[in-house]
Amino acid sequence: MKSLDLARGLAGGLVAGATWAIVEAALNRAVGGLVPARAAATLLGVDLVLGVAAGLVVAGVLVLRGRPVTGARLALGLAAAYALFRVYDPPGLGLEAVFALVAAGVAAIGVGIAGADGAGAIGFLTLTLLATAAVALGGFGIDELAGSRRWGAGLPFATAFLPLAAVAVDRTLRIAVPRPAARLAVVLGALTLVVAGWGHPLATAPIDDPIVTGVPPAHAPDVILVTLDTTRADHLSTYGYARETSPNLSAFAADGLLFTAARSPAAWTLPGHASLFTGMYPTRHGAHFAGTWLPGESRDGHPMVAFPLPASAVTMAEALRDHGYRTGGFVANFSYLYRDFGIAQGFGRYEDAPALLFRLRPVGLRLVRQVRPSFCLTPIRGAREINAAALAWLDRQPAGRPAFLFVNYMEAHEPRLAPPPYDRWSREIPGADRLARKNLYYEHAVRNLPEAEQRFVAANYDGELAFMDEALGELLAALRARGRWENALVIVTADHGEFLGEHDQMGHIGQMLYEPVLRIPLAVKFPGADHARGRVTTPVQLVDVLPTVLATVGAAVPPDVQGEALPHVTHASLAEEDVDPFLVQRYGAQYDRGIRVLYDGDWKLIRTSRGESMLFDLAHDPTEGRDLAAAEPERTADLVRRLTAKLGTLVARR
Repeated sequence: MKSLDLARGLAGGLVAGATWAIVEAALNRAVGGLVPARAAATLLGVDLVLGVAAGLVVAGVLVLRGRPVTGARLALGLAAAYALFRVYDPPGLGLEAVFALVAAGVAAIGVGIAGADGAGAIGFLTLTLLATAAVALGGFGIDELAGSRRWGAGLPFATAFLPLAAVAVDRTLRIAVPRPAARLAVVLGALTLVVAGWGHPLATAPIDDPIVTGVPPAHAPDVILVTLDTTRADHLSTYGYARETSPNLSAFAADGLLFTAARSPAAWTLPGHASLFTGMYPTRHGAHFAGTWLPGESRDGHPMVAFPLPASAVTMAEALRDHGYRTGGFVANFSYLYRDFGIAQGFGRYEDAPALLFRLRPVGLRLVRQVRPSFCLTPIRGAREINAAALAWLDRQPAGRPAFLFVNYMEAHEPRLAPPPYDRWSREIPGADRLARKNLYYEHAVRNLPEAEQRFVAANYDGELAFMDEALGELLAALRARGRWENALVIVTADHGEFLGEHDQMGHIGQMLYEPVLRIPLAVKFPGADHARGRVTTPVQLVDVLPTVLATVGAAVPPDVQGEALPHVTHASLAEEDVDPFLVQRYGAQYDRGIRVLYDGDWKLIRTSRGESMLFDLAHDPTEGRDLAAAEPERTADLVRRLTAKLGTLVARR
C-alpha cells in the first residue's frame, strides 16, 4: 500500500509539474510575456522535477501520518508546494519555513472543505488546474505589488491562501456540474476563454513602411548612428580607463573626432534618445517623467510614468526620410525605445522586440539561476543579433539610395553578468560564484554596498562594455566590407551613464545627476577621405547630434532645435530630470524632487525643486565629493539665476 501511495504521489507530481508549466506559459503569454522555446523546455523540465519531488514528499507525509493519498489531499498538498516554490528565494532561510507551515495548514483546511475523496483522478486534475491558476494569477498580482511601501514584504504570504479560492470554485462546480469529466471540461474551457479574451499577447512584428518622401542629393552620405545604452565615458579605455574595455571604439575615434566633454541632458533612456533625435532638451521635446501616474502601462508591464515624444516633434529619422533616405532602426532597449514612446517616428523599418520577457515569473526560475546564474537573465536581443538584423536590412536597400541606420546595443544595462570570455575581470574577484547568485543588479535605493560587491558589479559592467565594443567593431568592419564606410557619417555615443556604487548609488533613473550618469562617449567620423580627426575638449551634448547630421547631409534644421552642429558648439550644457512617481511610492520622499544641472566651464551646479543647490569644481574634484555651494555663495547664486533663465526658455510642448 505504501508503494502504491508513493507511486500516486510521483504520478500526481508529474501531472502537477506539467500543469504548472503549461498554466504559467499560457498566462505569461496572455499578459504580454515572451518565452523562447528553448527556455520554455528547460523550465518545463524543472517544473516536472519539482512536481515529482513535491508529490513524493506530500505522499510520504500522508503515509507517515497514516492518511490515504486521496485526490484532494494530493492536489492541495501540491498546491501548497507550488505556492512555496513561487515565493522561495534561495538560499531560503527564515520566512520560507514559516510560509511552508502556513501553506500546509491552509491545505489541511482546504481538504476539509473539498471532501475526502476529491472524485478520483479527474477530480485531482480539476482541483490541481484550479489551484495552479489561482496561485499563478494571484502570484502575478502579488509580484506586481510586493516590495512597495504600501504593502511591505509580507504580501507574498497571501499566496499561501490562494488555493482556498480553487477549493471554493471546485465545490460550487460539483453542485452545478456533477459529472467529473464534464466539470474538468468546464474548467478547461473557462480558463481558455479567460486567457484568450482577457489576454493581450506581446506584438513583436516590426514597423515595415519603406515609403521615402524626398529625393536625396547626388552622392549623399549614409548616416550610421550607434548608441551604447547605459555607457559612461570614464569606464572606456578610449577615455583612459585602465581596463581595455573599448579597443574598437578607440580605433574608430582615431579616424574621426573624439569628444572628451560630452554629456547627456538626461539620466535615462527616453529623454536621452529623444534629445538625440530632436536636438531639444527634455523640457522642450516633452518626453520625460510626468511627475504622476499616467493611464496604461509600458511594453514590459510597468505603470506609465512618462510622456512619449509627441508626434509634432521632428525626429532625425523623419528629417532624413523627407530628404530621400531609407531609414532603419534596430534597438535592443524594447522598453523606452518601444514605438509607443515616439522614437520610431520616421523609420521605414523599426525592430523593437525583446528576446524574452517574463511578465509572470516562472516557478523554477530562481532555482535554475542557482546553477546557471545567467539563465534567462537578460531580456534584450544581443548586440550580434542586432547587427545581423541591421546589416540584412542594409543589404536590401537599393543602390544609389542613401540609408540612415540606427543601432542600439544594451548589454551594459542591468541585469549585470558579463558572459564568457568577457567575465574575465569579474572572475578574478574572490567569491565570484557566490556574488553571481546575489541580486546585485539595478538598485534605486541609496545604500552602501560592500567593497567586494561594488568591485564585482563594476567588473561585470566592464565586461559588458567589452562585449558591446567587440560587436561595434564587427559592425564597423561589415560597413567597410560593403563599401559603405568612406562616404558615411558615423556617430557612436550613449544615451546616459550608470552609477556603480559612487555616492552609495546604483543604476541611473532617479539618482542624483552626478557625472557617472551624465558624462558619455561621443565619437564622430565625417564622410570623405580628408575628414577632421583629433580630440575635442569643447563641452557638447546629445542635442548637438541632430544639427550635425542635418548640416552634413544638407537638410534643413527644424526651428525648435537647441543644439549646434559639431564641433563648433557654444551653448551651455544642461541636464534635467523630473519626478518618477514609481520611485516615490517604492523608495520614499527622498525621490520626490526634480533636478536641474548647469555647467559653466569646470563648475557644475545641481539644483533641485526643493530649493537645494550643490556646486562642484570638476577640475579639482571630479568625483563631486566637496559641495562648495556654501563656500561660494555669489557664484552659486549667479548660476542659479542663469539656470532659471535658461530653463525658462525651454518651453514645454504640453
